[in-house]
Amino acid sequence: MALTVDGIFSLMPELFLAEKAQGLTVSVYYQVTGEGGGDYACLIENGAFTLKREAKPDATSVVVIGAEDWIALSEGKLDPMQAFMTGKLKGTGDLGLLQKFPKFFKKPQKQGGPVKALKDLVPARLAAAGAGLKVTVGSDSWGEGAELSGDEATVRTLVCGLSEPGPALLGGQLRFSGDMAVLRRAWETWSAEPEITFPSTPGGKALATLRKRYKGGAAGSLELKVDGVPYRLDFSPEGLAIRPGELEGGPSLGISDADFAALNVGKLNLVAALLAGSLSLKGDLSRIAAYTAHFDADVNPAQGLLESMPERFLAEKAGDLEACVGYQIDDLGYTLFIRHGACMVYPRLLKPCDTLLKAKVDDFVALNTGTLNAQEAFMTGKIQIEGDPMLMQRVAKCFKRPQP
Repeated sequence: MALTVDGIFSLMPELFLAEKAQGLTVSVYYQVTGEGGGDYACLIENGAFTLKREAKPDATSVVVIGAEDWIALSEGKLDPMQAFMTGKLKGTGDLGLLQKFPKFFKKPQKQGGPVKALKDLVPARLAAAGAGLKVTVGSDSWGEGAELSGDEATVRTLVCGLSEPGPALLGGQLRFSGDMAVLRRAWETWSAEPEITFPSTPGGKALATLRKRYKGGAAGSLELKVDGVPYRLDFSPEGLAIRPGELEGGPSLGISDADFAALNVGKLNLVAALLAGSLSLKGDLSRIAAYTAHFDADVNPAQGLLESMPERFLAEKAGDLEACVGYQIDDLGYTLFIRHGACMVYPRLLKPCDTLLKAKVDDFVALNTGTLNAQEAFMTGKIQIEGDPMLMQRVAKCFKRPQP
């Protein structure tokens, strides 16, 4: 079913996170223009949310956006920062509130599992299990051995390690002929290393590194909700299993995407965040906090350099410069905006950019600390510039060198 402007706003009362807005009294007026648009006033008063289909020009913040752009924004097809910088979204009043406002709502959970095609997914998962299995979905088959067959959705969640085979076998969604020990061994492998697609956000990238950074030694289970999306973390001394879904009756930690990313790089203290109301908690705090000691910090020196750019910005050097500059450092993407003598860094690569720099982490760090000459790096291919290289040179002169 296609999304509509009114349908999106109608979901907001259901998705509202009252615990995030305790003691807060604010209002945001959305003036959605064009066909299918309308006036929507979102009111928050001490943890209570009210939606009114009326204009409220005296609201704390006012947003003007076209109906098509609002739908694209809600579907994740239009980036909010890009919409703001290109004028598709115009905000007046308290702009800080507009940045925080989405955190007061859960994200609607998307249905479905990983997006890999079965022809790529199943052979890879069979190879990981090393089991004598033949998997059949419709007219397609992969592998050799005892046959496991079923519909695509059921087979997908099984081989991805997200749903055990027992209930589906009993319900007839899966059929298996062969030694059950073979299927059990395959399930043990698949469930230990589930195939999950995480969001391409700072918090999602931190989630994707958890298994790699787990040092071992813990035991138990924890429900982790990042921006309202639940993940179950099962700890054992030897390894960590992560899969989507809730943990009934167990300890739970709820945190925003940005705060989870900050927690993983050591920029956020769990206790301080709890006292500040930045996270929700169910269960014993000391037990939940103890889990964090079993991970190495997700330290990326390039990330620190990029995020420190506003502090190192030299407005007098920039003058009347206006630019949108992209940075692709290995798998880390950032966008730098310079406008009206100020700069802002956004933790995502937005395209198109006026100019784009690509480099490996070590080369980017060496370039910024002065141990790698910029011209030499460009000539040897250690850095690549897409777009205007002269603009990139001018941008570089607008920043102080980071302190060691």
